[in-house]
Amino acid sequence: MRDEKKKLIIPYLLPAVALYLVFFIGPAIYGLWISFHEWNGFTEKMSFVGIKNYLKILEDPIYWQSFLNMMLILFVGGIFVFFIGFIFTALMSQGVTAKKAIRAIIFFPQIIAPIALAVVWNYLYRFDIGFFNSILNALGLNPVNWTGPDNIMMSAVISIVWYSTGFYAIILLAGVDKIPNTIFEAARVEGASTIKIFTKITIPLIWDVISIAVILWGINAIRLFDFLFAFGGPEPPTRIWNTAMYQFILGFGQRTPIYQLGYSSAIAITMIIVVLLFVVTGRKLFKREVYEL
Repeated sequence: MRDEKKKLIIPYLLPAVALYLVFFIGPAIYGLWISFHEWNGFTEKMSFVGIKNYLKILEDPIYWQSFLNMMLILFVGGIFVFFIGFIFTALMSQGVTAKKAIRAIIFFPQIIAPIALAVVWNYLYRFDIGFFNSILNALGLNPVNWTGPDNIMMSAVISIVWYSTGFYAIILLAGVDKIPNTIFEAARVEGASTIKIFTKITIPLIWDVISIAVILWGINAIRLFDFLFAFGGPEPPTRIWNTAMYQFILGFGQRTPIYQLGYSSAIAITMIIVVLLFVVTGRKLFKREVYEL
């Protein structure tokens, strides 16, 4: 029977495996090969330079600035995304009315294109007629240059947290929905507080969901590109570049073409390494005994 099942499953898996090899594994291997060359993408011949591109990364201040920005989004942004997400989860697990309406509201930013959101947030941050400075002016306070060199990255992180939180809150809430209400009711009858119910019941029972959400956040935060690129305007300043933006700009340029595809590919490989390290580390840190309901 097992052999018959294998024979039945293999034909269904082959198309997916073939697509995965052609559109992911193949380009990834080719990108690794390009990273050992100097190439502008238009000539047939590539100049082999070995690990020169990787050594160049070690001495590239713009790369390390972009790497720090990536880490800022990953960890600082992640802390606030899940802190707010846990607040939503704790409140919704207490029998709040209009759950569907609240979920729709917090998920709403996910149905809007990130580029459109970036344009809206740029308008909100405007120094002259922006929403936030209008409030500060009404309170008699000095306006803030939200998109100035010293503030633009933190302003971008705030915007990213705003539009990302709903997605991960919905994932956590989906995990809570798996928990029978009788467990919460029994805990309340025993006199457990809201905080104790959340920490001792909700979190342990959705721990596997939390681990998946964290890993998804890590992957999305590391490869984040479209929102930041649009948020920075026609010529995004280097202060807002993360590694994904720097890799793209080196490969294709902005208004002025650059076409350093070899060096750009080396930076892309470092991003893959960071993703793998985050996923492996995350799975080890979140590996706990699974509670069965």
